[in-house]
Amino acid sequence: MASQNGAAEVERTRIKYVCLPGSRFTGSTLLGSLLNEHPDCSSIGAATGLIRRTDLRTYQCSCGELFRKCEFWNSIEARTRTLGYPVNVFDTNFWNTHLRLSRNRVVNGWLARSLGWDPLNRVRDSIVGKSPRARAAISKMGWNTWSLASAVLGRTGKTVFVDTARDHQRPKYLHPHPMLEVKVIHLVRDPRGNSASIVKHTGVDIATAARQWTHSNAEAARIRRHLPQESWMSLHYEALCADPAGVLDRISDFLGIGRPSLQQGFRNGVSHIIGNKMRMKGLAEIREDLSWQTTLGGAELSTIASISGSTSRSLGYNWP
Repeated sequence: MASQNGAAEVERTRIKYVCLPGSRFTGSTLLGSLLNEHPDCSSIGAATGLIRRTDLRTYQCSCGELFRKCEFWNSIEARTRTLGYPVNVFDTNFWNTHLRLSRNRVVNGWLARSLGWDPLNRVRDSIVGKSPRARAAISKMGWNTWSLASAVLGRTGKTVFVDTARDHQRPKYLHPHPMLEVKVIHLVRDPRGNSASIVKHTGVDIATAARQWTHSNAEAARIRRHLPQESWMSLHYEALCADPAGVLDRISDFLGIGRPSLQQGFRNGVSHIIGNKMRMKGLAEIREDLSWQTTLGGAELSTIASISGSTSRSLGYNWP
């Protein structure tokens, strides 16, 4: 089957593709690394690629090699070309697996991001969907994503691709793709701990952090209507930390794959994961980060409660 690029015919196989939409600093890198240990799952981190400020002269793959010299990533780049949909894995400011309908960030937001109200989103989607250029961009992003996932699964010999990108709109655009069987794990963290982590890593104030938590998780939950019920799983970060083996069993059942045997613990073998610094630490003892209990004062907790309270309760937390 020839691609739109005129590449040689290759067999196209439908693949199982897992998305992890939601807020930042929720444990997605941890979950992706754990699933990467599963004999049927493979993860390279966020499949939307490297951010703009990444310095490729010094950036390392989680295997320890310089990213540009990593044999794994060079083979993936070459394989995507063979598949007819080359992925620019050695570029920064995101790969061509990330949807852009406009180079202007604000315009792209209006065209491709949630507008915060389902009726308005439906009207916008109907209008954008009539544009041949927009349809082509969405299709190309989907095929590039399939190409990347197929290349990784072919290289690792596994069957399930795990994308840790927190983009809450990504499942919406990937789900209709004919060669992707999209499954969603909505990973959520207690708003107090997550907000404290956002403040720690980004320097924003607590109100901004709480608004980010609320927006990201509310929008991820909004996407649920686009997928069949059996393709969606909700998961709390706290449950993952308390019983990682049990959670991996639940996820395995959700994905329709065998439960992993963890009698020997996590292998912590060689990985090829991009993303934050945690990818370099490997898998040691998993502990819930409870530092928020000593860093957040009463006023900060009240701020989080006032902003995130209703969303927190709707996502299964008994606070506030």
